[in-house]
Amino acid sequence: MELILQQQLPHQQKAIEAIVNVFKDAYITAPTQFYTNPTFSLKDTHIANNIKALQSVLPTEYRSSIPVSESVYLNLDIKMETGTGKTYVYTKTIFELHKRYGFNKFIIAVPSLAIKAGTEQFLNEPYARRHFSDGCGYGVEIETLVLEAPKNKKKGRSYFPSVVSDFVKGSCQNTKKIYVLLVNMQLLTSNSKRNGRDTGLLWRNDYDYDVESFYRPFDAIASTKPIVMIDEPHRFSRDQKAFKVILEEIKPQAIIRFGATFPETTTGRGKNKTTVKDYQNLLYDLNACASFNQGLIKGVAKEHFEPVSKKEEKVKITSIDSKEGTD
Repeated sequence: MELILQQQLPHQQKAIEAIVNVFKDAYITAPTQFYTNPTFSLKDTHIANNIKALQSVLPTEYRSSIPVSESVYLNLDIKMETGTGKTYVYTKTIFELHKRYGFNKFIIAVPSLAIKAGTEQFLNEPYARRHFSDGCGYGVEIETLVLEAPKNKKKGRSYFPSVVSDFVKGSCQNTKKIYVLLVNMQLLTSNSKRNGRDTGLLWRNDYDYDVESFYRPFDAIASTKPIVMIDEPHRFSRDQKAFKVILEEIKPQAIIRFGATFPETTTGRGKNKTTVKDYQNLLYDLNACASFNQGLIKGVAKEHFEPVSKKEEKVKITSIDSKEGTD
């Protein structure tokens, strides 16, 4: 027995279409090296106009304060309540971006080992692979490359991380394969100094051989001009090291954030202090209210009773019963 994934669910398809339509009619430049993504220009007016059109039905606070043409990278946000299929959405988005524009180098950044394990399992499940390859008609497979912490080993030759090597060497000429590097926050930020050099897995530059003339894994990854997907963006706020590493070391063309909760930014002090959600070009908002109204998540019913006395009473929930036919 295995799960059967449904296609074209409206609440998921809207998010996917919003992302891929950002690049509609934009000029996509073919890769200059066999191991790089196609590229686009942030000064391409089609991208800015597409974002503006997609956001026309959303509140103004969801828009970026920085014009796309003045940005260092393209940031896109998708807000989806927990349990509505974010992993499915960003996986299918990867297939669509490959199908329509030829992008085939993606990085999925997650905040914890547990989420990384769950994402890896989904990407490699036979039923999921058949769903996207055959059911959705893509005819393409994802090669999932999972970056793991190095195990302690005896002294000897220092080998370049094999998953990074496989990710970088993946050729855009192989149109039947998409390369996805799955990494957790700790591996992005783990680096220490010893004898004047970095010893973190991705930071080191003293490996015994290179990959496409790069001895430092971060430099090799950045050379592919990847697109980064961030799961649970509230764990990757812009002032945290993990986000800064993604931006400064990986140098992605685009960062697409998927989450139910987003980081907050605070400006001013005292009475002038204001805190707002850090949305940057949010394209789709499937919040808790919308999710409930569409029957995508369950609600909780409660029964009130009159207290025996006028004193304040504490109520403790000891169990919750679910009845068939109620949401």
